[in-house]
Formats: sequence, C-alpha cells, structure tokens
Amino acid sequence: MVILTIQAPLFSAQPANCAAFFRSGQVFITWDEVANGEKYIVYSNTAPITTENIASAVKRIERAQGSAGNKMLEYLGGAAFSTLTPPCTFTRNVITPLADGQSGMADEVDSGVGMIVLTSHQAGSYYYAVTAVTGGVEDKSCSAGNSVGPVEEVVEEPVPVLIWRSSIMLARAYLQYTDVDSFNPTMCNTYAFTYWIGVTPDYNTTSGTLPLELHVDGSPGNMPAVGNDCRYFCEGIHLKVQDNRTWWYGYSQTFPYDTSYLYFAGGPAATSGPVINFTQARIMNMLKWMILREPYYSSRIDTNRIHVLGGSMGGGGTLMFLQNYPDFFAYGRADVPPTNFLEIAWQYTGWLTPIWGLGNNDNIKVGFTGWRSEKLNEKYAGMTVHKWLNLETFLVDNKDVEMPFLGICSGGQDNSVNWPQQGKNYYTNLNATKRGFLGNISGGYGHNCEGNSNDQLLTIRKNHSFMAFSNAHQNAPLPLPDDPLSINYPFNAHFRWSTPVYRVGGYQDQIDSTNRYEIVLASLSGDDTADATPRKLQNFVTIPGAEYIVKNTAVGNTNTIYQIDTITADSLGLVTFPGFSIKSGTTSSGGCRFVMVPVEPVTATGKFANQLGGRCIEVSPNPFNPHTRITVQGAGLDDRCDIRIYGITGHFVDKLAVRASQRSASAVWDATAFPSGIYIVKVATSGSILTKQLILLK
Repeated sequence: MVILTIQAPLFSAQPANCAAFFRSGQVFITWDEVANGEKYIVYSNTAPITTENIASAVKRIERAQGSAGNKMLEYLGGAAFSTLTPPCTFTRNVITPLADGQSGMADEVDSGVGMIVLTSHQAGSYYYAVTAVTGGVEDKSCSAGNSVGPVEEVVEEPVPVLIWRSSIMLARAYLQYTDVDSFNPTMCNTYAFTYWIGVTPDYNTTSGTLPLELHVDGSPGNMPAVGNDCRYFCEGIHLKVQDNRTWWYGYSQTFPYDTSYLYFAGGPAATSGPVINFTQARIMNMLKWMILREPYYSSRIDTNRIHVLGGSMGGGGTLMFLQNYPDFFAYGRADVPPTNFLEIAWQYTGWLTPIWGLGNNDNIKVGFTGWRSEKLNEKYAGMTVHKWLNLETFLVDNKDVEMPFLGICSGGQDNSVNWPQQGKNYYTNLNATKRGFLGNISGGYGHNCEGNSNDQLLTIRKNHSFMAFSNAHQNAPLPLPDDPLSINYPFNAHFRWSTPVYRVGGYQDQIDSTNRYEIVLASLSGDDTADATPRKLQNFVTIPGAEYIVKNTAVGNTNTIYQIDTITADSLGLVTFPGFSIKSGTTSSGGCRFVMVPVEPVTATGKFANQLGGRCIEVSPNPFNPHTRITVQGAGLDDRCDIRIYGITGHFVDKLAVRASQRSASAVWDATAFPSGIYIVKVATSGSILTKQLILLK
C-alpha cells in the first residue's frame, strides 16, 4: 500500500479583490491584505497567471504588510502641513487625484489595502498576481481574487497625483510615484514623494509668465514654511520638495538600506553602487511635467527665470543643481552650504557614509538618470562618488562648465556645516575659475549667514549675460582665515551690471551681438578694480586663442576711454580684462562701459564653427591627387577625434590614423588605391560631428 502525503503550508492565505489599472505610464495595483501577512509578492506575465504557471511569471517586487502607508505624508501632516487650510493630514498613499475645482484632500487608500505602482517599460498586455507570505511560507495559489488582467500598457511619462488643494485655490500638493525597478525603494522604504506648489494671489485672474523658484530645504528636508499660497516674497510659482536626507542628490541603486528610517540618520556604510542622482532626477522630472505638460503651470513659467535656493543641506543641494544643470537655472542662492561631502571629516560624515559609502571607497561610482541627464552621463558617469561630491575640486576640474550666477554665504563659527572644512576652498576656487558670484562670510555667525543676495540677483535671467568679477580690491583677501574675526568678509556684492531689465548708470540694456559686446558696470561703494570676465554670452563669439580689443569707457561716450587693451582669449574662450577699473555709480548715474570687439571679426561660417566648440575642418589641397591633409581645429580634441572617409553614396571607404593635440588633429589620406570622384570626410569629436566634401581628380 502506498500512502501519499500532501504537504500544505501551515498558514495559507490569499489576497482578495486584486485590481489593476493603467494611467500615464504606470500601473496601479491594489489588493486586500491578509491577517498576519508578512509580505506580498507581485508577479507579472504576458498570459493569465495561474497556480500552474506562476513559477514562470516575472517576480516584480516584494511589499511589506501595510504597503499603502506613507510615513512621510503622515509626518508632514503633523508638521509642515499642519497649518494648511483645509487640513492636509494623510497617513496613506493616494491613487485617485483630486477632482478639478475641488479643494481639500483626495481620498487615500483604505486601511487594510496593499498597493504598488509599477512603471511601464514596454507596451503590451500584461497580467498581474499578488501572493501573500504568512508564517514564512508563500501561498502561490492563484484565483480570480488575487490575479488580474489584461492591463493594456504603453510607455509614457508618469504624471504626479494631485492630493490636496488649498481653499483659496492657490496651493497644491502632489504625490510622485518613482520607478521601483530603477529607483531603489529600500531608501527609507519610500517610492512616493511629496511636492507642494504655491502661486501668487492673482495667479488665477491674470496671465503672463512668471519666475519659478525651486526651494530645497535644510536637513532633514521636510518642507517647512509651506502655506495656502505662494509665500515669503515669492514673485510667481514656488516649488518645495520633500527629501529623506539624501542631501538633494541621490543614493545607491543596489545597496539594501535600512527601511525603518524616516530620514537617513546613521547605519553601516554603503558598500555597493552605483550612486545615482535619484533625488535630483525625480525633481527634474517634476519640473519637466510642470514646464512641458501641465497647462496650469506650463503657460505661466518663464524658463529664463528659474532659480534654486536653499540653506545648509539645501545650500549644498543648490550648488549641485547649478553644477549639474548649468543651462537650466538662471541663478542660485545658497546659505551655509557643505562643499566637500566625503573627502574630509566633518559633523555629518556619519550621516553620509550610510548613503554613499566611505570617503576612500574607489569602487562606488556615480551615474545619472532623469530629465536632462544625457550630458551628465556622457561626461561624468563612472567617477568615484567621493570625488564627484567634492564640489570644491569640481570647479577647478570642470572650468568649461558655464555655471549660473551664484549668491553664497557661510558662517565663520559654524559648527554644523563646519567652517573651514566646508566652504573655505569653495570661495577660493570660485574666484580662481572666474565664476560669476557674490557672497559673504559672516565671521561671527554660527550656522547662519547674510550677504548672499542683493537687488540685482533676483532679476537675473538665463538669456542675459553677466559679468564675473574676480580679485576685486574691495573683496576679502583670499584664502579666507580658518578662524574668522567677527566681521564680514564680502565678495562682489557691491558690483552691478546692466541688463535689459536692470538699469546701471542710467543704461538698461546690453549689446551682445556676434562681433560687439557692451555692458555698463558700476560699484556702489566707490571706485574699485577687479578682473572682469563676461560670462553666459548669448551671441558674441569668443574663440580660444583669438584676440579682442577691450575698452573701458564713459557710459554715454565710448570715445572717452579710461582703459584699453588687446586680450587673448584663454583655452576656454574666456576674455578677462585684469585690473578693470569699475567706476562708482548707481542705477541712474556714474559707472563705466565695458566694450569688447574681436580683432578679426567673425563671419557667419566662423560663428557656426564656434557653435561646434570652435571646431572646423580644413582640407588642403582640395581637389587633390592622390594625397590631401585633413585638419580639425578646435579646443579639447586630444585623442577623441575619429576621421573616416565615405563614398558619395554613404558607403565606408577608409579610416585614417589621427595625430591629435589639445587644439588640433590631423591626418593624411592617401587615395592612390581609390578612383576619381567625390568623397565625404566625417570627423567625430567629443560632442560634435563635422563633415566636408572631398574631390579626388586623377
């Protein structure tokens, strides 16, 4: 006699009422949780999932009991959101957005319901199943209660969920679900992040574009000072963001973090990477939605007037946003920012190593994702995380990055973001690399400061040039002291320059054309001298190694010349007039005019070549028989130049050996073996592709 023993799980339970629907690039899945559930496993497949085939389905993710809970939303309800009207006191995630025209809170997911939001990566019809683990055993049985499908999916950009609107209809809160397949959801057990957006009181009754302010707060990043409309001298649209003390950058894609934390606050050092800019990426994705997709904001945002500001942790975040997205922001303002996160010991090293690893770990690299990350990946992916997060050396190692204007200040007695470990070298390097900035070290202050703004900073536009001042006589001497006195150590805050929206010396404009540049400068504290470098030029063409005539003249008469010199542009194309005499002036009088013209005017062809990084192809002789030299001129070529020959129909003919230097690359093509005809030379360099026609005559 054969006795068959069937072993069943001691604890068997199956989720019920499983439901799924697709919206804006994401699938929202819910289920009724089971009693004593430990975790839930979500499966997907292209065919219905059954008990018999679940083993071949794709295991997408595991979720703990209570997976619809959102501890950050719950925390904000008793903190930053406690003053909002109507109340904004969520404890759980929201799936269905608030209806148009409705104020108050959207409905949160019911207690006892589990959930997950999955981002669609491939279009098609998909089926899902959710199993439960109880008593350490997974019940893999499937029925209509815990399986669902098909769900028709397409790949598109997700849309945040509107979860709250103020009673006066001038502020909103959103929940953004990130991609759990790439954003590491063990980071504080969080993949749903909160945003608050406020607008001006007349926003709904007026038209026209407005500035957008991104505010990144200090530690821990819990969005203080939000309200029912745009607050605290806000001129337009104000975006505040939740962070989990990732220092507004990101975290490891692979390291299993302690999910119990609300904020990062300790634990073992991360040992695996890469560290991805997940925090920056989700914020940039939110900005993309606001600027390009959401009509309520997109028609009102002036993309030349987007700026970022923050203090302490948010100050460091401000600096990182400016260096990582230099062509996006108009300016930034940073209070007491950390400037070297991992390569020096300081107050919060113990909070940083659990996120990013030890400061001497060369095995953890950086990577980038999100909107406008292509250039970041091309240039920086694969750097060690500790080097990448040294913002001081970034300035020196990346002089070619045209950063936005910066207002910055530090406290000379700061024992939180410790001076001089944090900040001292940053001021030195800003000055040395001719960046546009103003700032101050408040020598007697602790973890606060003043002097990182003036009336002009708030008017800066991305599409206007500005003047960078370095080595100004009235500036504090560099390097700054390790133990400052109880005085101010100012930088450049007394200087002003004219723009189409800001008047200096009675002149409100700039001339920024291909072959002429003029801007009016003034010092509000008497005559001063500084090295003057025009930055963010919009149309004026500078070519490395070319010569420019620069004059310092009276504002109203360029024939009244105070100084004149012929200056050679450096390897980056920067033209700096050393010791430029900046006359005393105000918005209405005084000042002086900076006038710059090229010794050899730039033609339309030359301007186009400069837009390709100053690179152009020269072929001599052309027509030729049978040899010709192909030369590529331009900055930063080195060994990153590839020269190939193609026939007129596009077929590959030859690849040439290249001899390259920093400023040029050349190769000789021996066409002895090829017939007469028209050929195309294609030159691929870092960041550009150039082509030119060749004629071989035999």
